[in-house]
Amino acid sequence: MKKTAIILAGILMLTAGVLFLTNSGILEQKVIADTLTEPIKAAVITESEPAVTYSYPQFYRGLYLAYWSAKDPVRFKKFLSDAKGAHINTFVVDVQPSKNGECNIPAEHVSEMISNGIHPIARIVCFDQGLRTFPVPESKINFLYTLAENSAKAGFKEIQFDYIRFEDSSALKKMTLEEKYTFIRSFLNGARKHLEKYDVKIAADIFGRIPLNDRDLIGQKMEVLDEVTDVICPMAYPSHYTWSPKYYNDPYYAVHITSKRARERTKNAKIVSWIQAFEIKIPKSMGYTKYLTEQIQACHDAEITGYLFWNARQIYTEPLRVMKNYYSTRDLNTGKNLK
Repeated sequence: MKKTAIILAGILMLTAGVLFLTNSGILEQKVIADTLTEPIKAAVITESEPAVTYSYPQFYRGLYLAYWSAKDPVRFKKFLSDAKGAHINTFVVDVQPSKNGECNIPAEHVSEMISNGIHPIARIVCFDQGLRTFPVPESKINFLYTLAENSAKAGFKEIQFDYIRFEDSSALKKMTLEEKYTFIRSFLNGARKHLEKYDVKIAADIFGRIPLNDRDLIGQKMEVLDEVTDVICPMAYPSHYTWSPKYYNDPYYAVHITSKRARERTKNAKIVSWIQAFEIKIPKSMGYTKYLTEQIQACHDAEITGYLFWNARQIYTEPLRVMKNYYSTRDLNTGKNLK
């Protein structure tokens, strides 16, 4: 309001001067006009608005939304409402399917997330089910970069690249791990260059087993990703650790050891683990409620930067109820008891 008043006063002064000068000489007009315009310029400069710095979550408490949930106004409003009551502060949103690299989520919905205290993350599936052939066509790479840029323009504050890996098979057995590392590093470096002017974070999803081994054939490696990302998201779903009865039947152990190892192997990137919010292969003796609680506690105990609920069907009734109950007596960022 102060800035507008100063500018209007300056305009009135200038107008009065011009009217007076209509009966004066040309030289006098120039001298008085120059004198009157300088204060106006100074007023505009000194009253410029300060830059607003975006505040990222201290501890991510998020959930996944498919594009059709985030795009539909009714469903989107419902998720916003549910999130408020359960202490959710992050949405990971599909921005595909995409035509010509366009972001399919309305910018106004992204703005609503932010105004409601929700950190918006755009999820981009890069190479569905992993790369089986190589090299990758340049057109495909450019499409992904364009989609990432358009998502940033729509207001997303973090771009999460999923399926940034090679296929979990021997399809490219002649390709060395170092060559796979080089490609993934190069792709993410390229993404950062395209996104640097938008001031967004770059994240990468990884298999839950990656923090637990050093030379995985899909080409994901903690130390490589740590060089080129801001956030790394291990998919620590206990039901997927079929090779280990301990991990498979103990959700706390699976999430905790995966998250802890991931944190220990990074120097730059934050760790935000994906955890299981779907009822598959849950031990009958445990039940879904305890299964969810154990995973949340494991993320806090591992001292990482948060967790994200994954449910492909976006059925979050029980996960949100568990969250609300869990944080009723615990700190939102540390998970420690308030009493």
